[in-house]
Amino acid sequence: MLLSYPGVAAYALADPLKLGCQALFGLTEDETWCDDIKEQPIDLWARSPREFFQTVGTEWMRNHNPDHWLIRAEREINPPAAAQSGTRKAAPAKPNHTPFTLAAQAIFDFTDEQLSDPRLLASQDPTWGLSPAEAIDLLKRHAYALYPDYDTRRAKRPLEQLKPRSKIPADATTVIFKDIRFENEAAFLRHHNGLIWHIVRPNLPKVNAHSSEHGIAQAPGDLLITNAGSLGDLQAAVQHAWQQSKPARACQKSPARQ
Repeated sequence: MLLSYPGVAAYALADPLKLGCQALFGLTEDETWCDDIKEQPIDLWARSPREFFQTVGTEWMRNHNPDHWLIRAEREINPPAAAQSGTRKAAPAKPNHTPFTLAAQAIFDFTDEQLSDPRLLASQDPTWGLSPAEAIDLLKRHAYALYPDYDTRRAKRPLEQLKPRSKIPADATTVIFKDIRFENEAAFLRHHNGLIWHIVRPNLPKVNAHSSEHGIAQAPGDLLITNAGSLGDLQAAVQHAWQQSKPARACQKSPARQ
């Protein structure tokens, strides 16, 4: 609804997570991105796409670093200086990709060069405090703990090049984070002049008791929208909230553009 306004772009913390799961478990495009089937278990894995997203996003990566997805978002919104200047180049040859290298590239934003040059593969990335090789080993440990026969299962699905989501335009002045699920994520955005909108629909059935579904507590300065009517009612409420937030936006820059 807000993307029609000038300078507004959207980003989902889960986008690189979903790409990583697509590589790890051979998910199809529909299994990765289609909300209509994300609850349906996949026979090969006996888990649904949503369960994979929750497991990898929270149990694997947030338990490794609670701020992982915020750091990953920062790299997407404010690309490293080399990428902005155009000096960040791919290696002469593409890496010999495996599910784990593709997943590491999506989840950690490693370059082709970091994954193909033996020296860089073993060199610590200052953003993450670990090398690409260590990141790959981290994913391997979790995958084999979850599925001791991971290689046999994964071989039943093709290994394909990932198709990343659209990049955030360089001229975007406001970035909407669509999926803030944890208190540290909300606190980070508030600290960086962000506004938290809570859109609540009464009597909405709960999908499960996973920690990523608990929601964010409303704090002073947050905005509450109750979605209890039609789509048109929600659109009117969102437009009203957007107008209300104009004074705050006028005196605050987006955290991605400071």
